[in-house]
Amino acid sequence: MNAQAQARRPLSKDHFSLDGTLLEACASIKYFRLKDAPQPPDDGDGGGGGRRAERNFRGGKWSNKTHRSTSDPDARLYRKSNGERAKLVHMGHAPIENRNGLVGGAAVT
Repeated sequence: MNAQAQARRPLSKDHFSLDGTLLEACASIKYFRLKDAPQPPDDGDGGGGGRRAERNFRGGKWSNKTHRSTSDPDARLYRKSNGERAKLVHMGHAPIENRNGLVGGAAVT
């Protein structure tokens, strides 16, 4: 915090709330695979640019402990509430000062 802001004391040091949001990752759920599974080959023309084989997504139990995205390894599988579909996301965090509603910082995990 710079000296001018500290002199005005716009932020309380005692009354903060932590706000969070889910930021959708640019990763496809089709590439959410078992961590130690081998990469499946292309089923196309052998040129490397073929389409990947279709997968059946129903009935499988997925977990961030056992699976990861091969297109974005930092993305995690989360959902906002029961009944919502799970998405590959990054989590955003912001401490907010309660008195004025000012954001004290931001982080993405």
